[in-house]
Amino acid sequence: MDEKLYYIVSDLHLGNAYFYQRAFVAWLETLPDQATLILNGDVIDDPERSLSDVHEQTLHRLVAESHQRRVIWVYGNHDADFHMVDSGEIEFVGEWAIGKRLHIVHGNNLDDLMPRHGLFKWVFRRIHHLFVTLGLRDMHVAEYAKKWGLLYRVLNERVARNAVRAAERLGFEAVTCGHTHAAMDIQRGGRRYLNTGAWTERPFHYVRVDPTSIELCVHEYDDRSA
Repeated sequence: MDEKLYYIVSDLHLGNAYFYQRAFVAWLETLPDQATLILNGDVIDDPERSLSDVHEQTLHRLVAESHQRRVIWVYGNHDADFHMVDSGEIEFVGEWAIGKRLHIVHGNNLDDLMPRHGLFKWVFRRIHHLFVTLGLRDMHVAEYAKKWGLLYRVLNERVARNAVRAAERLGFEAVTCGHTHAAMDIQRGGRRYLNTGAWTERPFHYVRVDPTSIELCVHEYDDRSA
């Protein structure tokens, strides 16, 4: 049995104004010294955009973490083309596994809904922008999407279903994803599906894995970076 501790987060979206930078750095401070940190995709929001100084510092902090602990970066759809000049000892992968206990994959490759509807996504983002301009509370587009309950439930169900099917095919007891920005911990067909949500809205979730348990946890923190 693996005796290590693992902490898994996803969807930081560095470079996006909605990333709760201070909360994330405060969470990093809580990690035990020997724990492995797994960044499960969409760490970067847009590889083509420059990061603010604060977000750049957060990226440097992740590099510094890699010199103190093992850091695994699982690529997501937003950061699949992201490359760092100095990545320290960060390990970049397409997916990761903890024995046969847990399959770790961002989830965009399990999403068979949104990639087929590019025009809808384009229109949806502009509706969101218009509503914010007209006075809707400013929020990340994924948080706004949750107001479209049926659509959002269908997306979450498709990703969860496909993740569980993949876990069953590959022989994993459980699977954890990000991508949908919806924290979940459910059982399907004898397999467990966990989603770590996103660090662009509260509450902030992460998965903790120790030798005897896999747990979806909440990091309580209210402050938000500018």
